[in-house]
Amino acid sequence: MTLDFGIASLVYFLLALVLAAGLTAIALHFRLQPVFLLPVAAGVLVANFPGRELAAAWAPLLALLRQGLDSGLYFALIFLGWGAGAHLAPLLAHPRKLLLGLFTPVGFLPVLWLGIWAGLLPGQAAGAALVGGGEGLAALFLITRLAPELTGPLGVAVFPLVGAQLLVQPHLLRLLTSRAERLRRAAPTRPVSRRETLLFAAAGLILTLVLAPRAFLLTGMFFVGVLLKESGVADRLARTLANRLAEIMTALLGLTVGSLCPLDQVLTLSVITVLGLAFLALTLAPLAVVVLIKAINPLIGHKLNPLLAAAALGLTPDAAHLAQVASRQEDPQGNILQPALALNQAAFLTATLTAGLLWGIVGGG
Repeated sequence: MTLDFGIASLVYFLLALVLAAGLTAIALHFRLQPVFLLPVAAGVLVANFPGRELAAAWAPLLALLRQGLDSGLYFALIFLGWGAGAHLAPLLAHPRKLLLGLFTPVGFLPVLWLGIWAGLLPGQAAGAALVGGGEGLAALFLITRLAPELTGPLGVAVFPLVGAQLLVQPHLLRLLTSRAERLRRAAPTRPVSRRETLLFAAAGLILTLVLAPRAFLLTGMFFVGVLLKESGVADRLARTLANRLAEIMTALLGLTVGSLCPLDQVLTLSVITVLGLAFLALTLAPLAVVVLIKAINPLIGHKLNPLLAAAALGLTPDAAHLAQVASRQEDPQGNILQPALALNQAAFLTATLTAGLLWGIVGGG
């Protein structure tokens, strides 16, 4: 076996070891998307290993894995599995949260124009902006379509960026809200029938095909999974999709993304700019929801708790649980989990639809 022990190769491999160790620590300590981040860490080591013979041996496998990324197959099957395991009752029981979720692009889309002003290509700026939706795989999907050269670095960084924002967000929300606002309790949650969920999923699938057909691999496949689950006649298939297939595809996607992150090619000013703008977008999206909640509260009977804005990220259900924890710190008897889950699901759907729309607009048609 031939190893390349050049100084540069050795330095990049040591940096890859540090990066892989950091990703592993995040996945294990914070339990943040471990099914994705652990394979990403392995892929980073593969991409930066100095063994030339090993690189040649891995090449056919990596080329095969890359086909699943480029074709969108991984994303389609992951979102199908997520839909098959989804419980949309919170969103249907709190339909106003869908409007709050649809407002999140007001916060993160201005980052697209800021990125173009900073010298990024439109596709790069669009990918950075969509990270603000908080749904990392939707942003990664858009990057593979519009700026594939950023697939590796953004794929490696997207969930750590979201995790960092989750740590910062509660402190930011406390600065922007009063204690009286943070003590507001949620309205009771009504029961939701299977028929309602079926009708919502069918309507969502049709609207996706009509309004954002390029989002079919994400939003459309998610609704197909929901239809399979809620139909009541494909329970075993739905469980397999949700519990097995989605995780396998996520692991393969993570390995593929990590293998596209050779550090000698990705440590550039444009990559650093994209990552900085992505974190800014993650900050602005919840702030937009805080502003909207404060604006509509005087107009509605049951006031909304502005801590719900912590759930305005597509990372489900982690962002919703963050909002619940922040609420319990203010009011140990408070419970905003159900409306937080509703807003979390709305932000998730908004991010996936926005990915399809941006692909069509920025990608030219």
